[in-house]
Amino acid sequence: MSIQYNNISIEGNIGAGKTTIAKALAKKLDGRLILESFENNPFLELFYHDQARYAFQVELFFLAERYHQLSKNLLGDIFHTHTVSDYVFAKSAIFSGINLQQSEHELFLNLYRIMERFMPKPDILIYMHVEVNKVVEQIAQRGRSYEQNIPLEYLTNIEKAYINYFKEEQRFPVILIEEDPNSTRSIEQSLAVIEEILNKDWPSGLSHLSLKT
Repeated sequence: MSIQYNNISIEGNIGAGKTTIAKALAKKLDGRLILESFENNPFLELFYHDQARYAFQVELFFLAERYHQLSKNLLGDIFHTHTVSDYVFAKSAIFSGINLQQSEHELFLNLYRIMERFMPKPDILIYMHVEVNKVVEQIAQRGRSYEQNIPLEYLTNIEKAYINYFKEEQRFPVILIEEDPNSTRSIEQSLAVIEEILNKDWPSGLSHLSLKT
């Protein structure tokens, strides 16, 4: 693949399959891979049992981890032309808006905005828009115990928050892939769709690609 976008972010709801696609795309591009380091977050499992108590800790930990990971990419990578990540730094602002109380959120955003100024922007963001009921099925299939009781309302709120962010983002192209809830694509089929996206010129802001039949 010879493409113009060097810094590529794959996003989606919890369980949408973004990490699987990011890994496959980075391998195909012989690119650098940046994956969300959620397993190191000591507050994550506690958060799913008591969101009100642990929301601020879990979001602050993720903010620091994302900053640490992405700041390494500020000067690029002499060994790889392309970088593929399974999240965008704005994820911290999106999730904090869902999980934090107003006073905590205001404090969090003050810190986020300071960090965000120094973060590299993606050249393109691809969002895998999977219907919430199918997301629930995929979460169940991957079997992480602490995720099995995530409320449907919470997943719906995440979906809405991403869409609201995309409507406002005008600094780079955002391509929303609307997945077909009645079919499952193989990794090879998913990569073919993404390759088609990456070989086109896209305007900054939100564009929509429907795979529904």
